Amino acid sequence: MKLLIWGISNVGKTTMGRNLSTKLNCKFYDIDDEIIKIYGSIDNFQEIFPNDYDRFNEKKELMLNIINNEKEDFIMAVSPIFSFSVVEDILFTDSISIEITDTKEAIYNRLILEGDDALEYKEKHKDHYMREIAWDQVASYNEFINIPKVSIDNQNIEEATNTVYQYLQENKIMKK
Repeated sequence: MKLLIWGISNVGKTTMGRNLSTKLNCKFYDIDDEIIKIYGSIDNFQEIFPNDYDRFNEKKELMLNIINNEKEDFIMAVSPIFSFSVVEDILFTDSISIEITDTKEAIYNRLILEGDDALEYKEKHKDHYMREIAWDQVASYNEFINIPKVSIDNQNIEEATNTVYQYLQENKIMKK
């Protein structure tokens, strides 16, 4: 099983992916972590690839390398890619994709900021973050239109992991 978990930022892809990989005893990849291994940081990656399209294509190449060369079962958390052609190229591989969806409020609540005044700052700029989340949801709808959706509906991460696990069982995606 080569399971790709798609979704917008802060929806819980990485945490659920790690939890599922432990539960299913398989490898876990996070594309953002793979980028950091190669480029040192996300900032370096963005400097090298300042254009969104180039970044999306580089992410695609990293994903294709793992999908085509990994012999064992794995789960991969896919950082957001808002390019239909790039997403379609990945969907034509020997992998299974699902998109995790949730409400704007739940995604906002998962947002973690660093610093002494982080909570105050987050609340003060809530409207901005809610607009950004809404924009990401619209963009992902258009780009991920061919990916099956699994809604976690305001669940905590353990409940959400169980919802995804149940979806995988019901749709016979997991190997017995």
